[in-house]
Amino acid sequence: MTMPQHCPTLDLDLDDMPLLDAPWSVRFGLGTKGRTALEVYNAGLLLDILVARPLAADLLRGARRASPNGRPSVLAWGHLPPDGVPPAVVCSQRNHTRKPAEAIPAAGAFWLATLEGCFDRVTVTRRDGASERLRVRAGWSR
Repeated sequence: MTMPQHCPTLDLDLDDMPLLDAPWSVRFGLGTKGRTALEVYNAGLLLDILVARPLAADLLRGARRASPNGRPSVLAWGHLPPDGVPPAVVCSQRNHTRKPAEAIPAAGAFWLATLEGCFDRVTVTRRDGASERLRVRAGWSR
């Protein structure tokens, strides 16, 4: 999936999105066929591009961790399910510590969740009970 190099940006207000401080950032734009697109960055490095689609298959698209200034955090993201309700998000560690993170809807097609702490896995669950799980990767890895 590619986005044009000269992708126009969308005028969206991010003030209500409680993303943690650096290194995480997001950018919204228009992808192919004028569909909303989400770009996810870690310290300026592009990690992922999602383009809205009517039947999104990737409920949980990605999860990364970073520790800028010794403050560990996790960012998870994905497509909103067909009902438009963000999934329940739970981060976990190998020692079985589990902590919920709030998924915030973004641009009507995506969700983002951040949580302070060092976590190994992210699990998301839709209202219908379907769930997906990913290993949290280092923020700079591909």
